[in-house]
Amino acid sequence: MSALPLQDFYCIIPAGGVGSRLWPLSRADAPKFLHDLTGSGSTLLRATWDRLAPLSGAQRVMVVTGRAHRAAVEGQIPALSDANVVLESEPRENTAAIGLAAAILERREPGVIIGSFAADHVIGNEPLFRA
Repeated sequence: MSALPLQDFYCIIPAGGVGSRLWPLSRADAPKFLHDLTGSGSTLLRATWDRLAPLSGAQRVMVVTGRAHRAAVEGQIPALSDANVVLESEPRENTAAIGLAAAILERREPGVIIGSFAADHVIGNEPLFRA
């Protein structure tokens, strides 16, 4: 397995939601991806970032989130560049968030290869995931 990032690859992390699925822990101002639900010391969002950055390189990871979550997302991922934070104008489903990110990336870099990875999944065997 190569330690180098994949060429021409960009990771998209849709990180939205209204925080209703795990109420009362998860709320509108702190949906589940902003919590450490596994006891690892890392939020689900941060764990997703840490899992993906080696695949594409840290500068090639984009997060699509709501305006209300921007500060929390940037606080959890200080390496996330401002150009790679996309704010939804209003909450939509993941498909709309992924489509918006894909359109932005295609304009930036025609022919870019993208992968979308949910902000709230738990992946146990990260080396196998990256392979």
